[in-house]
Amino acid sequence: LIFSTKGQFILTYDCVDKMVYWTDIATPSISKASLQGGKPIVVIKTDLESPEGIAIDHLGRTVFWTDSIQDRIEVASLDGSKRRVLINTGLVNPRAIITDPIKGHLYWTDWNREAPKIETSYLDGTNRRVLVQDDLKLPNGLTYDPQGSLLCWADAGTHKVECMNPSHGNRRQVLEGLQYPFSITSYGKKLYYTDWKRDSVVMADSSEEMESDVFQPQKRSRLYGIITVYPQCPADRKSLL
Repeated sequence: LIFSTKGQFILTYDCVDKMVYWTDIATPSISKASLQGGKPIVVIKTDLESPEGIAIDHLGRTVFWTDSIQDRIEVASLDGSKRRVLINTGLVNPRAIITDPIKGHLYWTDWNREAPKIETSYLDGTNRRVLVQDDLKLPNGLTYDPQGSLLCWADAGTHKVECMNPSHGNRRQVLEGLQYPFSITSYGKKLYYTDWKRDSVVMADSSEEMESDVFQPQKRSRLYGIITVYPQCPADRKSLL
């Protein structure tokens, strides 16, 4: 697991090149650095206002991000080239965004206080549709487990973590009574989320529907993004045939 504090907002990971990417809303910019260490490299630093969520398609070698002031989702090659706007309609406060490269799907949250929602599309922006729009308030974090085909989100307004299979729509509550969850990631049946009020990373088991551990950094600070670093990339589309 890797998590960020102030400065680095949301994180994502390229399992091919072993690079961590993150958004910075203070600069604003999108940067990357090797998991082995080294100086950060700025990938994109122009025409950004509030880059928040970020996700990578390791098969297509592209990076996606949301901008909650420009109200759009953009995509570019991993070096920042071939940048283009993917979606710029029907968005108010887009935040979390994740990819399912194996099936070719994109998922994102919009915490528009008037009509919060979770949406999906293909990775090229087509076939856009709303997945969840009821009983949401501030859907901050979003994660997808490709092995279990489970989409989970953390909502700082309802104080819940919920999950569903995007194909079947069997939505269920996993945790309730959370304080202020922000970012969430998964590893198998384990869920990990950052909490702004507890200054902690909390682990939960999605099958048992209960918290199982809490990690609090020695230096208290508000925690932002969190990602799972897998030892190897998920299988590609061809290996699934």
